[in-house]
Amino acid sequence: MKILHLFDDLMNLYGEYANILVLERCLTELGHTVELRKAKAGEALSFSQYDLIFMGAGTERKQKLALEALRPYAGDLKAAYEAGKILLFTGNSFPLLGKRITDSNGKVFEGLELFPFESTEGSRRILGDCLGSCDLTTEPVVGFMNKCSKITGVHTPLFHLSMGFGNDTDKGPEGLWEKNCFATHMTGPLLTKNPALLRHLLTLLTASPVTTLPLPHLEQAYEVTRKALEERKA
Repeated sequence: MKILHLFDDLMNLYGEYANILVLERCLTELGHTVELRKAKAGEALSFSQYDLIFMGAGTERKQKLALEALRPYAGDLKAAYEAGKILLFTGNSFPLLGKRITDSNGKVFEGLELFPFESTEGSRRILGDCLGSCDLTTEPVVGFMNKCSKITGVHTPLFHLSMGFGNDTDKGPEGLWEKNCFATHMTGPLLTKNPALLRHLLTLLTASPVTTLPLPHLEQAYEVTRKALEERKA
């Protein structure tokens, strides 16, 4: 099993590296050998040999640096997506996949153009806990969001929030799900907070149903968070 972690030197906020740690640990516990590459900005990239490609969250400044480093490989990344490779982009790595990002000063940065959505940054940060649903699982999803952008033009959202700010509206659709590409502003880290999503990605990676995680404490922690958020929402 081959995993590529893009730019962990730039996009490393909120402990998002734990998404990869928990995937690696679970795959190993399930009997798979995992080869993990942590690619730094400026290194030569090739995506075809990897089963999963991940990028996490960073500051807005570092997000733009990551975009510049990844832009020469946009065509290769899109080819990997179209070939069915799994892409997981969390936090503000999500906007990189769209047509363009407009910052709070009106400056436009051309995106990787895997998808036709656009991101517009504002001066006010949008932050708080999130609770919602996902068509990939029957269990509610939980997480945290800290962003300053609104995204328009997504037709297949990953989540539907009942608490928290969606792509461009409060308690609205959030993230993006197309084929095996999963992108969201939600952090947490996402996979450690949502065992059902973790099981889904493990099932995709192993091509075998994973119904029980080898790390039961993740399920227990999820239940505590879910109950607390549902009580707040009520």
